[in-house]
Amino acid sequence: ERELDMLGHQIKELEQVPLEEDAYEKLSRDLGRVNNAEKLHEYAGQLVDVLENGETGLSDAVSRAFVPMEALARIDGAAEKFAEVLTRIQEDTSELSYAITAYLESLSFQPGEADEINNRYDVYYEILRKYGPTLEDARNFLEKAREKHGTLADLEHNDAKLRSAIDAAEKELKQLARKITAKRKKAAQALEETIEKELKELGIKHVRFECRVEKTELNSGGGDKVIFYISPNAGEDLKPLAEIISSGEAARVMLALKKALTKVDPIPILIFDEIDAQIGGRLGAVTGKKLKELSHDRQVLLITHLPQIASFGDYHFKVLKKIKDNRTITDVSFLDDDTRVKELAKMMSGEKESRIALDHARDMLDRAKE
Repeated sequence: ERELDMLGHQIKELEQVPLEEDAYEKLSRDLGRVNNAEKLHEYAGQLVDVLENGETGLSDAVSRAFVPMEALARIDGAAEKFAEVLTRIQEDTSELSYAITAYLESLSFQPGEADEINNRYDVYYEILRKYGPTLEDARNFLEKAREKHGTLADLEHNDAKLRSAIDAAEKELKQLARKITAKRKKAAQALEETIEKELKELGIKHVRFECRVEKTELNSGGGDKVIFYISPNAGEDLKPLAEIISSGEAARVMLALKKALTKVDPIPILIFDEIDAQIGGRLGAVTGKKLKELSHDRQVLLITHLPQIASFGDYHFKVLKKIKDNRTITDVSFLDDDTRVKELAKMMSGEKESRIALDHARDMLDRAKE
């Protein structure tokens, strides 16, 4: 109620006068005229006197000039152009005299008119001081004040309207959330089958994987939270993936997830560190193949000690740590085809390069390319 009273007072104050620029500018001109009426009347009277004062007035002098001008033109035709100029002067003088006389009449104000003009101007001054500095600012304030006053004045009706709109929106939100939940549960079944298949191929033979869709408070993503559960070994209960997964399993589960979600996962670069943990040579080839398939849609960076996996890379870099001036330096070098074969052979048989290891390395690269 206090704010309603304040807004009502402000609206009434702003509605006292038009807030248009034209009205304010006209009032400013009227103010200048009414406050200087005496001087304006004096100066305009002097002008009329100069133009129309009997024999000494400008109009009479111009009229008298026509007698010698006509005589001059009769003798010399070239002087006719002077007569044309004199005619224009006479017309302009007459028009000026008429206009000034009319202006003099307009300087006559009704009793109290001067006070009214000054009072209205004072209203504009206060409005611009409080709500300005421009009339546009005052207009914007008035518009917002009216809107807020209308909202507060009809608060009960507006409150019911808002509650009704909220109820309708919440009802629609719940319907959408139920649809999303149904789609999530359907997608969860497909994802469970895909992840289990991928993980079994990656050597976790007795794995069970489950996507649990649980109810939660409504939010921008619907009304669910999704938790991945896994049992990597036979006879073990399903437990949250984030709590029980080992380092070796984590890399393979992440690979399986990324492989399964390749069409909807927007991440452009994937980095796998030590994905070969607890993986033998046969599983290395399977893992390398899956990584290669994953790299068709995005960049894959991989750190591995297993040659079966390394052979699938498009590019091979060797990372070596060494001590120089009592500081550990990391050296990264790109391997061309020949040095890559030698490095793969060392990864298989140790630092000694045997012919069998070299042949095996070449064969491994050829099969990876195929």
